[in-house]
Amino acid sequence: MSRWVELSFLLLLLLFSAVPVSSSSFAVYYGQLGNETLGELGRFNLLILSPTVEPSYVSRLSREHTVVGYLSLATVGGWEPWAGDVPESIIIGKNPRWGERVVDFSSSIWREVVLNRAIPYILSRGFNGVFLDNLDYVDVYPKKRNAMIELIREIKERYPGIVIVANRGFSIKEEIAPYVDYFLFEDFVTYYNFSARRYEIFKGAELEWELKQLEELQKLNVSVLALGYANLSNERQVEKFGRIVCSYAKKYHVSGVYLAGISLQKVGVEPCQNSRLKGGGKSSNSGGKVGKVCGPGSILLLTLILLWRRFL
Repeated sequence: MSRWVELSFLLLLLLFSAVPVSSSSFAVYYGQLGNETLGELGRFNLLILSPTVEPSYVSRLSREHTVVGYLSLATVGGWEPWAGDVPESIIIGKNPRWGERVVDFSSSIWREVVLNRAIPYILSRGFNGVFLDNLDYVDVYPKKRNAMIELIREIKERYPGIVIVANRGFSIKEEIAPYVDYFLFEDFVTYYNFSARRYEIFKGAELEWELKQLEELQKLNVSVLALGYANLSNERQVEKFGRIVCSYAKKYHVSGVYLAGISLQKVGVEPCQNSRLKGGGKSSNSGGKVGKVCGPGSILLLTLILLWRRFL
């Protein structure tokens, strides 16, 4: 009888040690894809790519990874397959830095473009979901704030099974949190200073503001992905920036960290890959690869087995 009990404990140990925990390593990449690049991207669980990526590449990546396609909810750059459906009548501004036009995101025309043209296009190419960019335009056009929230809600309701990653949009984070799986925190601690044309680290009031956003995000049932910027050709800067970014990421329980160049045309790095950050999105759809860990439960069971053997 004692031998049977011991075997039972061993079986339980195996079961507990194989409990998967989701990991949130991620990459944002808008460059060209090829076999070499596909291999580099294979290191990450969640991939944010251009919606114009060749479907065969998306298919290969989505077999073992979660792949989401880029979709700006406030601008069009003219390169998007749905740009031709955007009439001049709903253009309300310009972003010369990126060569984009700002759309009236409260317009019913824009709503139709997003829901019936853009997202269907992205999903038809094999993507698992969408990456919603330029949500911070609600701060530029505060009267359209509710329209942005409503649009994100409609995306979730129309396409309930997809993964949704929201880029920033901190002023509406509480309202949209129920509809997204991840918040991407772009310009996390490090950023590219366009005026000085160099990569820098936030300090003083700007850093305090960022940390306040993190504290508030912690209260929401959604995972945070941190995107910092650095000159990938400068090893010393990558090491320095990575060390600083990771220190804050650990402190504020960020799920994943990615360090890249501002153009996002080159695969970046995971500066915290040797550290254990808080993992997982809130949705079962937000996974990618899962790993196995031997947690406290397994250690306890192993101890019980050793004690049992001792007293047999």
